[in-house]
Amino acid sequence: MLEKYHRRGILGNAKEVFSKFIGETRLLIKLGQLKLIPLNLKILIESTTYVFKHGIYIADAIQLASAKHADSFLTFDKELAQIAEVEGLKVTE
Repeated sequence: MLEKYHRRGILGNAKEVFSKFIGETRLLIKLGQLKLIPLNLKILIESTTYVFKHGIYIADAIQLASAKHADSFLTFDKELAQIAEVEGLKVTE
């Protein structure tokens, strides 16, 4: 996907962007600011419920299902934030 944006001139060097993303991700994990949740069957099943209930993309539904037991949920997508609140997640603004 990053390479596609690079070819269209939207991003600079796609490999450099991805490398920076990985570096930032590792740093946030090390600082305790980010937790990666392994994808499992329970999350997949729960996420399909959100797809049909709220009419959202599967990627967004996986985010919701993965965050069910997190301290907070952060997104810049206002619609997804509203759905997260409806589903009982604590949304951080």
